[in-house]
Amino acid sequence: MGFAMKVSRPLSISVPLGGVRFAESVHEEDFLMARRADPYPKLVYLLKGVVQWEMGDAVLRPAVGAGTVWVVPAQVPHRFQDLEPATLLLLGLSPERVQAGASASWSEVWRGLVGEVGEGQRLTLDRGARQRVEGAWRRALLEQSHPRVGAEVVLQALAAEVLVLLARLPAMDAERSSRRRVQAVARELEETFFESWTVERAAQRAGLSRRRLTALFREVTGQSLGERVTELRLAYAARLLASGDHSILGAMFSSGFGDASHFYRLFRARFGVPPGRWREVSEERS
Repeated sequence: MGFAMKVSRPLSISVPLGGVRFAESVHEEDFLMARRADPYPKLVYLLKGVVQWEMGDAVLRPAVGAGTVWVVPAQVPHRFQDLEPATLLLLGLSPERVQAGASASWSEVWRGLVGEVGEGQRLTLDRGARQRVEGAWRRALLEQSHPRVGAEVVLQALAAEVLVLLARLPAMDAERSSRRRVQAVARELEETFFESWTVERAAQRAGLSRRRLTALFREVTGQSLGERVTELRLAYAARLLASGDHSILGAMFSSGFGDASHFYRLFRARFGVPPGRWREVSEERS
């Protein structure tokens, strides 16, 4: 792949038509970058180091550290100046992928990221968001370095995952409160409740102790983490069963339950009827 070699000048990457390209730029001590404007839009994520930056104008902005993301539209001048040798993760997007009219979903997400003026913006992510972004990049770099059947589809899916994550999570600054970090975890939970969630995982996402996370999560949501996970899973299972397109075991699996007897017991307690009867009643109503 070649992207992990240390460089003294910015990488020059090519983005396939209608596609995406992930890259990693590890800077030497003498790294220098002139102001440049790329023909494609991109994301730049600061994985390591400290940099000053310019984007859209000639003013050198204050230094920032790891966990910072820049949303850089095509043809917008920008520059990074290392104060400590930096490692940047790059995501180049084909202009055709995000331009208006090409794909409504992609262009809508991109418009939300570049801001009202259209000159891009800088986002500072908390620990949980950083872990998710870095995980997606690692998987993408692996796909590019060892192409297999469907690699391009996977790469586009990972790019979409990163864009949507950034579009949905608010920018975070150094004064971000613990409560807002927990709110971010609660939002992530609404999209991933079917995964294995523990207090340890949630605390790691928020960068808090288990005790602090537990207390703040109840303050923010009115429920414990376990209660919230169960509520989201049961509500989703009920919707799947009501649609008539899913079996009981299918709804159970899709909702994140692994034990049938446990699922039946919780479902009856929540809705007053077992899953099978819930599906029958829903079909009768429709």
